[in-house]
Amino acid sequence: MFEVAYQTTFCATHVLHDGGEPIEPQHGHDWRVEVVAEGETLDRLGVVVDFEHLKKAVGEVCGRFHYGDITSHPGFVDQSPSAEAVARYVFQEVRTAMGEEGRHLKRVRVWEAPGCSATYSE
Repeated sequence: MFEVAYQTTFCATHVLHDGGEPIEPQHGHDWRVEVVAEGETLDRLGVVVDFEHLKKAVGEVCGRFHYGDITSHPGFVDQSPSAEAVARYVFQEVRTAMGEEGRHLKRVRVWEAPGCSATYSE
């Protein structure tokens, strides 16, 4: 089995909430995101997925949050923007953005801070 990974960062704020009621003050993080794809075989170019496609998809999705407030993003209207929820959102959106190559997506790991991460896979 082959695995390839791409990491990036973005700066954003968020507020965890319970039923729409904040449970903490708004605060920011330097988020780090790792997206991993896997495959048993390589394509005709000898890769699992094209790194440029992966970087473009991850950059587009994470760029939606850079220097913004994740809580106010339409993808989190009914969802508290925890690291777990952000990891799931990034996974699903990157998979869609990559088209056919998206089937190789294995997991997304999101760090809010050093030592504090959440992972999502399907």
